[in-house]
Amino acid sequence: MEGTHPMTTASTQDAAQEEHHTIDIIDDDLQWIKKLTTELNQRRPRAEGPWRCSIFKVPEDIRQLDPKAFEPAIVTIGPYHHASSSKDTQMLALQDHKWYCVRRLLSRCTKSRRTATDLFGKCLLAMKERDAHVRSCYSEDLDHLSPHDLALIMLLDVCFIIHLLLKFNEDGKLTEMLVLDKEADDKQEEDMAGEEDMVVLDAGGEKQIEVRLGRRIWMLVWYDLMKLENQIPFAIVRTLFNMLKTPRDDRINLVEIAHRLLCHTYPSKTESFTAAALPEGHQVHHLLHLFHSTLIPSDECLEANASKPSMGLAWIPSATELQLAGVKFRKKEKNHTSFLDISFINGTIEIPQLCVDDHTNTLFRNLIAFEQCYPHTENYISTYSVFMNHIINNAKDAKGLRVERQRSSAPRDKNMVRISAVTE
Repeated sequence: MEGTHPMTTASTQDAAQEEHHTIDIIDDDLQWIKKLTTELNQRRPRAEGPWRCSIFKVPEDIRQLDPKAFEPAIVTIGPYHHASSSKDTQMLALQDHKWYCVRRLLSRCTKSRRTATDLFGKCLLAMKERDAHVRSCYSEDLDHLSPHDLALIMLLDVCFIIHLLLKFNEDGKLTEMLVLDKEADDKQEEDMAGEEDMVVLDAGGEKQIEVRLGRRIWMLVWYDLMKLENQIPFAIVRTLFNMLKTPRDDRINLVEIAHRLLCHTYPSKTESFTAAALPEGHQVHHLLHLFHSTLIPSDECLEANASKPSMGLAWIPSATELQLAGVKFRKKEKNHTSFLDISFINGTIEIPQLCVDDHTNTLFRNLIAFEQCYPHTENYISTYSVFMNHIINNAKDAKGLRVERQRSSAPRDKNMVRISAVTE
């Protein structure tokens, strides 16, 4: 028979007439109570620390509307969709390419294998030292990843992004070809006797073996970098870049390069995107946040809305109904810096051109998810989508707006109706 222990409880209703009650507790229950008492004392709300959480798992009510819109199609970034368990051949190929990016960046810094090996170790340790910072940036606990595991994910993914940005900065465009110097690798491997623990440098450059990535693959990469669950803290990108940059990189502005790269995903005229004011590097949380920060409506539009009293919105007629009532729609040609700058003057609604393609739905859903999850941002895209959802109920409404189409294999009206449905 299990041993028992007396347990005393006190009634607090009358301290002067305190009654003591003894309860017999078996050993198993006593250990159980002690365990939960320890857990009770240890449980605390998750502290954000000096860094605010900004990378989220998409809430289920938003995800279920279009699950694939939030999953990486070709390249995983960060811990949420780490590719180690993926069976997709293209995704695995890009995962291997991340290792090449690390070696390529080390090769830019030095021709000495010993120096490169030391630098590689310092980079890994720098990522590990920022473990608390990295974890605080993600909404989900990453307890399944050790500090070493998370440091490696950061190193590989950050080097992939840095390499991508540097190549884009050099070429002015994303090349459709990635090349690996296989012959140089073989030669250096022959010289590695007794030095297996040292980094093999890519001394010969990118000349020998070609790995072709078509435009479609690059488009998938661009849009994968815009998915909420596929982000990495930009502060970590800046940290590693400062460790791996060369003297000729001193004038490089990663935010500016990333901004130019993201022009390829901007759903309106490029001129309005490039004219946007850029935040400082320390103000950028991740690439999706950078993209969102450039979508702010013009000052004139903000001032006009600020001067109007806030009203509860019950119903907006569709485009067809508005046209029957005499309202005209016109493409806004001037005085706008964003596709968000919609105006209504003298019976005419002016809407800036929106370039709709097969990926615009994905982009909008991730921007909206970010707005709904991150409390320190404005709901510009959510508001825009609600408006479009009201005025576009079907293809007839979309046709009435004379939607422009770019880079799309799907019917333009069908695409526009999909955009209007992202808030449903």
